[in-house]
Amino acid sequence: MSWTQVTEEEPVAVGVTVTDEMRKEYAAIHAPLTDEPVKPKKLKAIKPKVSVLEEAQTIIYGDREKTYGHPAKNLKTIANMWNAYMNNMDDGNFNVTAKDVAAMMMLVKVARFANDPSHRDNLVDVCGYAALIERCDEVAK
Repeated sequence: MSWTQVTEEEPVAVGVTVTDEMRKEYAAIHAPLTDEPVKPKKLKAIKPKVSVLEEAQTIIYGDREKTYGHPAKNLKTIANMWNAYMNNMDDGNFNVTAKDVAAMMMLVKVARFANDPSHRDNLVDVCGYAALIERCDEVAK
């Protein structure tokens, strides 16, 4: 694309029609400085984000429990599966608990956080798994 000067102040691409609106916009950007006070723009109110703790609480007490059942039961099922897998690989001395599953899932999320600290979901999940450890005590052993 080649450039030309339509006027001394307005470089544009060859074949581009300069409109009055474009001239006004250019003039506003390149207006000389004045001593007139600048009126501050009104700022929009920013709705506060939900904290990672609040989001985690919504998740662990919400649809996930409806879908998977009480977290202690679900984590116990996972623990049984992990035990079966690990005992097959080892000498049979593994005994992973529901709380161990939640703690190890926190480690998975910490490892993912180390790879991408900007991914908020990992923080939410760490909080959620920490709360699930406490929820495991809700169910009689």
